[in-house]
Amino acid sequence: MDMKTEINEVESLKHRLSMVKEDLDIIRKFIYQEELNKHFERQSETSDECWTNLNNIEIACDLTSDESLGWKSYKTNEN
Repeated sequence: MDMKTEINEVESLKHRLSMVKEDLDIIRKFIYQEELNKHFERQSETSDECWTNLNNIEIACDLTSDESLGWKSYKTNEN
């Protein structure tokens, strides 16, 4: 892979993460506008509150944070 292709791939991934974050913000706004936030306080299959799953998406999309780099996939915990 040459340098130009690598840069384009990195920029593409950054753009994709930015779009995911933008949609996440829209989803959060919708949840509050529609007064659905109590539903997200309930437990999901992987977290005590479903909000945690949305927060994890936001953290993973933040390229200035290394927090998500130590996480393991939920799929690796499946039998």
